[in-house]
Amino acid sequence: MIITLILAFLKIGFLGFGGGYAMLSLIYAESAHLGLSAAQFADLNALDGLIPGPIAINSATYIGQLTAGFSGALAATLTVCVPSLVIVPLYLHFEHRIKNNWGLSAILRGIKPASAGLVLAVAVTLALTTIGGVDTLGQIAKAQLNWANLLVLVIVLLMDAKWHLNPVFSILIAGLIGGVWYYLV
Repeated sequence: MIITLILAFLKIGFLGFGGGYAMLSLIYAESAHLGLSAAQFADLNALDGLIPGPIAINSATYIGQLTAGFSGALAATLTVCVPSLVIVPLYLHFEHRIKNNWGLSAILRGIKPASAGLVLAVAVTLALTTIGGVDTLGQIAKAQLNWANLLVLVIVLLMDAKWHLNPVFSILIAGLIGGVWYYLV
């Protein structure tokens, strides 16, 4: 299992472009291959908002812990950092050559909208899971609406629209509403 974790997080580290949220779709796909459920991934996404640090490192630690305990968490966390330790020195060495490269600039301009699409795909997947109880759009006919989760989402979105909340406060408010709902119902 440790070797599988190492390979998965090397892949995430080397192929994850566009920052943490853009990497979520790749992290989601790899975590599904490692046996995590969509609900566990939704928990990971909530924790990423509360725990300081990069999403990739937090994800590696969480997924490693769930799949292989402390040694898995340590291996996955260290492994996801390896690509940065390789790529950054290479970039610094060749920066003068690639800084004004029109081909690389065109590739990076193309990656930006793709990253936005990947973030949207993860958001839709998490919404389907937490509100509809299904993992894919193909299962939408079988969806069972979770009114409590929908209510929490609507309340937090309305509060954010009115007061432009810090994302940490949004997560805390959602957790508070969910906790109260759980104990009352």
